[in-house]
Amino acid sequence: MGLLKINALAVCLCAGSVVGAEEPTRLSPSVGHVETVAHIYYNVASGEKVVTLFGEDQTAPAAGFSSSPVWSTMESMPCAEQGFTTTYFFGVDDNTDVGYSLPQSGLSLLDYGDIVTDTLVDCIHISWVTDHADVDADGDGVGDGVVGLSGEWTIWDADNGRELNRSTRLPIVSVLLTNLPADFSGTNDPSDPKNTFARYSMDLDLTASSLASNLMFEIGDSDGDLQGAAFGNNNVDIDGDGIGDGFSVADSSIDPATGLPFVDRNLDGLPDNDLDGDGLFDWAWTVRFYQPGSGDSNQDGVIDDLDGDIADSMRLIGVNFGAPEGTAIDLGDDTWEWEIDTSTFDAGRGSEDRFAMYFPPNGNGDLVYEGGYFFGGFACSGINYTPYASFEFQLLSPGTPIGECGDFNGDGVLNFFDISAYLVLYNEGSPHADMNGDGELNFFDISAFLGIYSAGCP
Repeated sequence: MGLLKINALAVCLCAGSVVGAEEPTRLSPSVGHVETVAHIYYNVASGEKVVTLFGEDQTAPAAGFSSSPVWSTMESMPCAEQGFTTTYFFGVDDNTDVGYSLPQSGLSLLDYGDIVTDTLVDCIHISWVTDHADVDADGDGVGDGVVGLSGEWTIWDADNGRELNRSTRLPIVSVLLTNLPADFSGTNDPSDPKNTFARYSMDLDLTASSLASNLMFEIGDSDGDLQGAAFGNNNVDIDGDGIGDGFSVADSSIDPATGLPFVDRNLDGLPDNDLDGDGLFDWAWTVRFYQPGSGDSNQDGVIDDLDGDIADSMRLIGVNFGAPEGTAIDLGDDTWEWEIDTSTFDAGRGSEDRFAMYFPPNGNGDLVYEGGYFFGGFACSGINYTPYASFEFQLLSPGTPIGECGDFNGDGVLNFFDISAYLVLYNEGSPHADMNGDGELNFFDISAFLGIYSAGCP
């Protein structure tokens, strides 16, 4: 892996609207034999890098913190118990598109969901799957990196994947990883049955030992207090003049002059912080891969695929499927309904069975909506399994996990439903119900929970 660039973003790239079909289109996922090569822990602030070979579903806490998941999808092989021990992935870019402005890139994939407001993030878990040819000259079990093969992951506030009127979408932070490691199995011929796709997962630690290197960000800021984070949309431009007006993205106060919420950038009379009205903050993430062939990532003055560094630049790269914690309900018509288990702290609350794709920026710099897609639900049944239309992604936070202040269903209110959610975890024997941390579930845990519940949340 080569250079890493991380930017705080303060302008909206995606304005305007594109008219199209209201219902998402079904797609077939990309299929191939996927080999999990390695998990990489990388501290973007300190430069520390730790590689664990053939690891599954690993995460590492951010430096100096006891990080815990606050939003995630299940990773890797969710149907292993049913005998499906490989994985589906979605090919975002196959490097066959031409005519785009430099650097050459394919579509942007946008996945979205819901989260509680004022969520701190100090670590991001991502992954990629590719059949680009790589080498392992140093014998460490990880590809040395394909020159020019890069990925850019961006986090967005106030977005629920809508096709129309995307002017509410506000970027928070963008991470660009260059020279991504790839497949060194020995063959990259698609017709060769020995050809494999390499899967890598990575934890991007955003903090180091000093506050000067803190790259934490906050999703859904509601009060202007970033809680020590470096980035967040706490100075939103609500009148479109290019100057921040001092309002946080999740501020739903009422403007006494207009009677409208302060942060209503699309002027629809509704606050931008909860576009689907489910009581949680709407956010999204995108990934955009940059293929070799039109850029000079090593800055040697020669386009990457012409300088002899790359064995084959016409290869697929994509992302691994995931799903929130929950249960798939077969509706009997080749579709499934996903019932999200909101008692799980990192359940990916409100994650939609749909994702969106965008063409590269047009002449005005706008990302152009290409379409919304889904795969019919998630089920481990039949001769194979149907993937859920979400992708492997995880956010970790140094803040208090849901449950530690008694709010076990994550709705921001303490009531009977939180007690009920805790008792469900207790009866299931969940380690999350072990409130005193002694490794056992008994009366003392119930007593500890009731004490936390009675103390209330900040």
